[in-house]
Amino acid sequence: MTILGSRPVSLWLGMSPIEASSDAIEGSPLDRFIFQVLVVAACVVLVRRPINWRAVFTANRWVIFYFLYLGFSVLWSDYSTVAFKRWVKDVGSALMVLVILTEANPLQALKTTFLRCAYVLVPLSVLFIKYVPELGRGYDPWSYEPVNIGVTTNKNMLGMTLFICGLSLLWALLEKWEARLAGPKWKRLTGDFLLALMVLYLLRQTHSATAVACTVLGSGILVATRIPAIRRKLERATVFVLATAVLLVTVGPMIGLDRTLVGVLGRDLTFTGRTDIWKAVLSEDINPLIGVGHYSFWLGDRVARISESYFYHLNEAHNGFLEVYLNGGLIGLTLLLVVLVSCWKKSIKEALTGNSFGGFRLAVLAGTILYGATEAVFRFGFLSTALLAVIMASPTRLVASVSEARAAFLANEEHDSVARKGVQVLDV
Repeated sequence: MTILGSRPVSLWLGMSPIEASSDAIEGSPLDRFIFQVLVVAACVVLVRRPINWRAVFTANRWVIFYFLYLGFSVLWSDYSTVAFKRWVKDVGSALMVLVILTEANPLQALKTTFLRCAYVLVPLSVLFIKYVPELGRGYDPWSYEPVNIGVTTNKNMLGMTLFICGLSLLWALLEKWEARLAGPKWKRLTGDFLLALMVLYLLRQTHSATAVACTVLGSGILVATRIPAIRRKLERATVFVLATAVLLVTVGPMIGLDRTLVGVLGRDLTFTGRTDIWKAVLSEDINPLIGVGHYSFWLGDRVARISESYFYHLNEAHNGFLEVYLNGGLIGLTLLLVVLVSCWKKSIKEALTGNSFGGFRLAVLAGTILYGATEAVFRFGFLSTALLAVIMASPTRLVASVSEARAAFLANEEHDSVARKGVQVLDV
C-alpha cells in the first residue's frame, strides 16, 4: 500500500523512468519482480490460514464476477500477454486485501493499514515539498507549471493518497473521541490531529480541486453518520443527493449552474482539457459491448493517434467509468456499477446501525465515485486497492466464518500440543 500510495521502488532507488523500463509496454523489470514476490507471499499467507472460502465467495460474488470478466476480456485484447500480466497484478491487489481481511480482527487490521500509510506518506510529503524540492516537486504536463507532488509521481496521485489518508485519520479521531478510556482525550488525539492538519496543508499545496471536493464530501459523510439525528434520515438523504445530482446534470447547463459550480472548484468547463480527451476516445472504433480487452486501450498505434494534439503521450481517459467502458465495454461497466450499488446498499444498512465502519465505507465509496468523474480510479493503484478493501470487508458473515475457523484451528493446535507432550512423557 505504501508503494502504491507513493512511487515505484525503481524510482525510489533513483532510476529514471527510461532506465527503469525495459520498454514502454512491459515497464520496469524490478518493479514487476517486487510485485510478483508480494503476490506469492500473499498466496503463502492465505494458504496457511484456515479460511472459509465459501463465505468469502458468497460475501463478494459480484466482485469475483467482475474480476473474472476482466480476466476473460484478455482473450480479445490485441496484447493478450500484457493484458494478462496486468490482470494478474489486479488479482494480486485482491489477494493483499484478503490478507488484511482474514486477520483475527479484520476491521482493526484494515484501519491499521490505512493509518500506517498515513503515518509514513503524509509527513514525508510535507518534508519533500518544503525541504527536498528535487523529490517533492515536479511539472504539470498540461501547463508545464511547477506543482507539488510529495512522495508520489504527480499531483493527481498525491490527491488520491491524501483522500484515503485523510478519511482514515478522521475515522480514527472520531473513534478515539467517542471511546470511554482513562486519561485525557487530548493525549490520544494529538498525533492523529497533527497529521490531519498536515493533510489539509498538502491538499492546499496540490491545487487539486477533485481531491479537495472528494475529501470534503467523504469527511462530511463520515461525520454525519456519527450524528443520530442525521443517521436516521440517511436513506432519504441519499435519495435527495441522487436527485440533486440528476438535476445538476440535466437542468444545470440550461441555467448556467454548471459554470458556477465548476468555477467554485477552480475548474473550467473543459475540466482542464479532459472533455477534449473524452471526445477523442469516444470517437475511436471499439466494440461497445465488450471493449478492447483488459488494460488494452492505451497500447499500440492508438495512443499515438489520440495524442497527436498533445505534446506527450496520453495513458488514461481521465474518467474512471469511461476507462472501464473502453476496456471492458458495456458489460464491464454494468458489472462495475452493480458492485458499487451493492456496496452502497450494504454501507447504508451498516451506517443506520451506528457502525463506524459503515460510515467510513460510505465515505470512501462516495468520494471515489466522485473521483471517477475526472480520474481513472478503477485500475491498479492506491485508491482502487483501498476501494476494493472497503468493498470486500464484511464484518458479519466473513469475519464470523473466519473466527470460527480460526477457533477450530487453535483447538486442533492445542490438541496436537497435548498429544506431543504425552508422547514425550511416554518416551521418558
